[in-house]
Amino acid sequence: MINQIDIPIGIRIIGWIVDIILIIAVILIIRYFRAKRMGAIHSNKCHYFDKLQFSAQEFYTLLEGIIADRKMPDVKLSRVKYHQKHIFSNSREYLRIARKDDIFDVCAAPFGIGFFVSYWHGEPKKRIRDMAMKVPFFATAMEGWQGSTFYQIDTASMFKSSVKDGITEAIEQITTSKGVRGLSEGERMAFTT
Repeated sequence: MINQIDIPIGIRIIGWIVDIILIIAVILIIRYFRAKRMGAIHSNKCHYFDKLQFSAQEFYTLLEGIIADRKMPDVKLSRVKYHQKHIFSNSREYLRIARKDDIFDVCAAPFGIGFFVSYWHGEPKKRIRDMAMKVPFFATAMEGWQGSTFYQIDTASMFKSSVKDGITEAIEQITTSKGVRGLSEGERMAFTT
């Protein structure tokens, strides 16, 4: 058996450094997988504004106000960050608008000499449900429990419509304030359907 005293100090320091690196790596991996990522994605829309520059934070603040003014029940607003490429790359902040099992992650960002606004509509990850759905007996049993009432479907639909309309309203306010043409009727329809 080797005594701690017999190990040279340089090797002990290297061991401590390796331990610290491993702990940091584990923390980063846990943080990455615990991030509130979207589960299933239902739709994605994007619109580019040529030669228009404005602040993403300005857009998010405006949109937060529009959504808050609508006083929709059970709606939560937050900011989430997604890595641009991988866990060690820069992050991009998105505005999250969530209600029950519906999530909209809205991005506003510069691109070249212009600016774009996009949204991703989906649902939260449900790891336990998703794992259970892979087991034949549980999948059959859970299918019967996942039915929705007409009211639940109607209110989910109203949430989706209201958020999409709120995003286009924020776009209109920004473009009007910058003296730039807003969305045409066709672009508005394509963005909200």
